[in-house]
Amino acid sequence: MQIRLEAGGRLPDGRTRAAVLALMAFATIVVLASTLVWMIAGRAYPTEGSLRATMAIEAAVEPPPVWRSVAARHGGFDVDAPRWKPLGMETTHLRRSDGLSRELFMFGDAGDNRRHAAIIVDRGEMAPATAAEDMAAIAADIGATMQVSPNPLPLATKFGAMGSADITFDTERGHKACLGFSLHAADAGLRIAGWVCNGGPEIVSRQEVTCFIDRLFAVGLRDGAAASLFAKAELARRPCPAQAATTPPVAAVTDRAGRPAPLRLTRL
Repeated sequence: MQIRLEAGGRLPDGRTRAAVLALMAFATIVVLASTLVWMIAGRAYPTEGSLRATMAIEAAVEPPPVWRSVAARHGGFDVDAPRWKPLGMETTHLRRSDGLSRELFMFGDAGDNRRHAAIIVDRGEMAPATAAEDMAAIAADIGATMQVSPNPLPLATKFGAMGSADITFDTERGHKACLGFSLHAADAGLRIAGWVCNGGPEIVSRQEVTCFIDRLFAVGLRDGAAASLFAKAELARRPCPAQAATTPPVAAVTDRAGRPAPLRLTRL
């Protein structure tokens, strides 16, 4: 094979083969470089179709977290609420697929015309949220139907100021008014939330809600930060005035004529 030059000269056969091989190698490099640039450009600027496909794959690979009931002999918390336990106390231990744990204490039924209350303690990493947002999320978790609206007034509790939210449950006889509450303790990895409901549409006493929250206590926590939170809370807890209403009044001592009997000042 001979290649004619403009000057009319000819290349020897060896140089001809070298030139052809060099030309083929150069063409191959150009094609590979063009393909690489096209692939990089396609990844840097994905099309709408590729974005949808990627999102669909990610959604299929990472399902949303799911709560499951777990058996636990001893929980980390308990509620000493004698005024609420006659309604029936149900304790549930739950764990979410992403590692979050929950202890749920439920008193009474949200659907009847009696009082109702719930308190939830979640442990794990949680994003900050308002009380109304926490109520809506918890309601979705447990399958409760409630109407939630923000309340700007915080609750004074032994844990400090708690955010609040107004809640309404629908019952067979109308509406049940409730006051929700929520506290995020990021240092201890805790969220304390719940609600207290009247039997009807009457406004819930904020003092009664505070008394209910202050009845939550820890039982043998191994987590130092959480245990410290509850120890400091117990030091800050104040006596609940509502307890006085549960104590029956002492009957006055009278004589046979119905007159007040004189006090005995000497020992028997």
